Amino acid sequence: MEVVLCYIRESYFKERRHFVKMLDTGNTGKQSHRTHLCVKIALDGNKYYVPLRNHLGGEVRKFGRIGHAVPSASRTDAGLDYRYALIVNDEKYIELQTQRKIPESQYRRIKTDYEKIQKEFCIYLNGYIKAARKKRNEKEPLYRESSLVNFHAELGL
Repeated sequence: MEVVLCYIRESYFKERRHFVKMLDTGNTGKQSHRTHLCVKIALDGNKYYVPLRNHLGGEVRKFGRIGHAVPSASRTDAGLDYRYALIVNDEKYIELQTQRKIPESQYRRIKTDYEKIQKEFCIYLNGYIKAARKKRNEKEPLYRESSLVNFHAELGL
């Protein structure tokens, strides 16, 4: 399984300034320089991009799994954060990384755990959709901070 790491172009964020619950809100420069993992899921026709964060903290909180730890020597708290996944279906916003910007240890971990990451994200996504259908996504701690709130049309909600 090929691991696809990319950036999401600044124009994507500039055109969506109205989005809420985003990482680095209002800082389109920083948003467009964050490494994202393209998680291909056969669940629907959407393309999901999960951001890599320096300070994920615990991947499992008392209310559920928020991400997947991907530590490196200098960033022991790093990980993929499912809560801030974005749907980007137009390739013009995607810039593939020509040079890997993350340490080899993190890349190996993502590659080794890729199927597990896909399954975990699918569980998170399905849980979010279920909560949103019941109008509970703003109340449930696991989904309260989710950027998926911006993608209800793409999710068929």
